[in-house]
Amino acid sequence: MAHTVENADVEIKVTVSGEAAAEACGTLELDPEDGRHRTVHFWDGPRRSDGGVELPLLDDGLVIRLRKTRKSDKDDLTVKLRPCDPDRLPAGWRTPQEQEEWEFKIEEDWTGRNRVWAASLKVDGDYGRPTTDDGQSSQPELTDEQRDLLDRAGFGGDRLKDLVALGPIDSVQWKPSLRDLIHPVTAELWTVADQGLGFLELSVRTGPAEASAAQELLVRTLRDRGLRVSDRPESKTRTAMTALARAMSR
Repeated sequence: MAHTVENADVEIKVTVSGEAAAEACGTLELDPEDGRHRTVHFWDGPRRSDGGVELPLLDDGLVIRLRKTRKSDKDDLTVKLRPCDPDRLPAGWRTPQEQEEWEFKIEEDWTGRNRVWAASLKVDGDYGRPTTDDGQSSQPELTDEQRDLLDRAGFGGDRLKDLVALGPIDSVQWKPSLRDLIHPVTAELWTVADQGLGFLELSVRTGPAEASAAQELLVRTLRDRGLRVSDRPESKTRTAMTALARAMSR
């Protein structure tokens, strides 16, 4: 497993939030007409708490995400274990794998000073709406492979029953060309309009030996363009999911 970990990709992410996200789109000349549009939904079992709302699956390191396309592209449903210990992944799920309709990845996520391992199983397909016409949540259409991974990782049985769909989040993705960057960059804007939330995430993928230099170059390049980049960014997934869950519990 050590060989796999040493050679796993590193995804480096920088997030610009709030009003600065829209400003950053203008600075980087990211035109919505040129982007790839999708809607993003998550599933969890939100419950009220003294602090507002709890997300038990997310708190225990599981993300279930659906991205629905607006055009002819396929949707994708992903289950992600993050954070995870690569050496403790379930038997049969300790190395990257790829089939015609699905891909299993193990990689390290770098966001500011935070560095965590993540294992994700993404399945392409045509998925139904996550909520019905009367507002009821449908359950995620997990494949046998995804259920096997989650069951072996301790998320089987009742933990995946009666989940609630959280969304939609409007997503626009671009592949901008930024001078000075060595690695290709992906830009993705998330908007939760009725919650007043916006996040622009810029990311690059690299090998572990190049990751520190690539992160420094990405941050410097964005700051040189006047973007406000934090060393301790908030998690856009947690922030968006929490806001959506709170709105549902009102």
